[in-house]
Amino acid sequence: MGGCNGTSMVSTVEVFDPRIGSWMAEESMKDPRGFFAAIVSGGKIYVIGGLDHNSTILETIESYDEGSGWQVTNLKAVGKRGFFSALVL
Repeated sequence: MGGCNGTSMVSTVEVFDPRIGSWMAEESMKDPRGFFAAIVSGGKIYVIGGLDHNSTILETIESYDEGSGWQVTNLKAVGKRGFFSALVL
């Protein structure tokens, strides 16, 4: 998910399918970002903070739900965060 392609941040998402042993493109995130944290909770993937294409540190959070795709949530990180980890307790 996301990351840096060597020159800029990207929003692309790739998924590995172990049944066929191959990666495939999926719906992209709403915003390009890299150096973020990601967690899974309640059946959703959450992408938290990171850096955008201008290297601005973000506090926004996107979520992915299989039924509705990527959404920018109303949630905010506790301050701007990049180059960090997150976990679910």
